Amino acid sequence: MLSKLFGSKSKSSDTHPPLADGVRQSIMSYLGVKSLPIMPKVAQQAFQLATNPNAEPEDYIAVVERDEGLSAKVLKIANSVYYSRGTASRTIPEAVTVIGVTELKCLMNSTALSNFFPSRHQLRGLFWAHDIAVAITARTLAQTIQPEDADMAFLGGLMHDVGKLFILQQHTNTYEKVITKGLSEGLESIEGEVLEYPFDHTQVGHLIAERWHFSPELTGIISRHHKPWKEIPPHSVLALVKTANIMAHTLSLGAGRDAGQARRIYEPMLPEAFQFLGIEAPLQKELLSTASSTFENERNLYESWSNG
Repeated sequence: MLSKLFGSKSKSSDTHPPLADGVRQSIMSYLGVKSLPIMPKVAQQAFQLATNPNAEPEDYIAVVERDEGLSAKVLKIANSVYYSRGTASRTIPEAVTVIGVTELKCLMNSTALSNFFPSRHQLRGLFWAHDIAVAITARTLAQTIQPEDADMAFLGGLMHDVGKLFILQQHTNTYEKVITKGLSEGLESIEGEVLEYPFDHTQVGHLIAERWHFSPELTGIISRHHKPWKEIPPHSVLALVKTANIMAHTLSLGAGRDAGQARRIYEPMLPEAFQFLGIEAPLQKELLSTASSTFENERNLYESWSNG
């Protein structure tokens, strides 16, 4: 049931106001939200498992075995150089054992994202790489300071900019100009967007999250990751994702030719982010290094999984 997607309870501090009716109507008018697809069934199941702390390996095996394409990908990855242990995986249970449930969660969610709002435009590839970078970085932060939130941190990082994907699909040429102009003028993406539209990508993402029945916590991450720190709940996954977004831009993870412009916008924000999370200087340096190396080590894995 869609209404039970992400069925785990959200933290009370992560509640958020509904999308204003005027904004909702503007998005529908500009972007034609009737063209918003139903979330694919495999994506529903993957996300549901990702947020279920009681999910067992058998649950993942059941989902994978029901989808021929997903089964082929799991076997391909398990038998790749990345995971090779010298013995080929012939069945899905063997492949899941090799990959591991934690990594399989991330892979299943990333392949779901890669199928949302497909486009051949170069920005689509850059947005995807950034989403993966933020997901990996948010998980790295969580594993260090809030281990119990690592799964949701990855999922939140992965989905935080889903609104950008839909705007790009619906308004390709205009949105490319918005992004290019904003970077050249030193603006955050939402600041550039509102110069062209009566909404920004966080509000578009909020509407998508409502339509796809995401949990309040995940909806809050999507809709509020550009809010000022005074509006961010302490010890929340939202705080981790907001910081991871700043880190990924600062480190130019998965960035293209405009990496330098994005870095100049976001790098000055980093000290306040670390201060909010209570991360001292020695650990800051370690986290930046770990996030960078982990992304570079895992990027090809996610690319091969999503494109395979």
